Amino acid sequence: MTLAHSIEAASAADAVLPPRLRPALVRGQRVWVRCEPWCVADHVAENERYLEDVTHEGAAVDLLIPRPDGTLRLLASARVLMSDRGGPEDGPMVVVDFEDVQSLYLSPDEAGGAADRVATFEAQLRSLARIARSAG
Repeated sequence: MTLAHSIEAASAADAVLPPRLRPALVRGQRVWVRCEPWCVADHVAENERYLEDVTHEGAAVDLLIPRPDGTLRLLASARVLMSDRGGPEDGPMVVVDFEDVQSLYLSPDEAGGAADRVATFEAQLRSLARIARSAG
């Protein structure tokens, strides 16, 4: 399974579930917020200043690459993020974090296009591995 496919599979499994009410802490007061089924954030631990500051965050998927010593290194991590502010830019997005680079905030369509490019890269990387094996 490719990174792109694992992200799509994780999202598709939760997409049909209805939102639920979960507790949140806002200025020290417990309130109930509408929370998406994919959200894994602890809204009580966040203790936001305003109700609009509540942010929903999905579980991360990680891309790990091997190092010469056999350990794995985190190359990128992606997750779904959504704000409760209600503006047009506050809908669900995919955030991709890289080790030393600023995070990328992608619309669902942009994330789909990025996943297609990752799948193409994956196929090309496998081809390079075959070439390197046959050359050795």
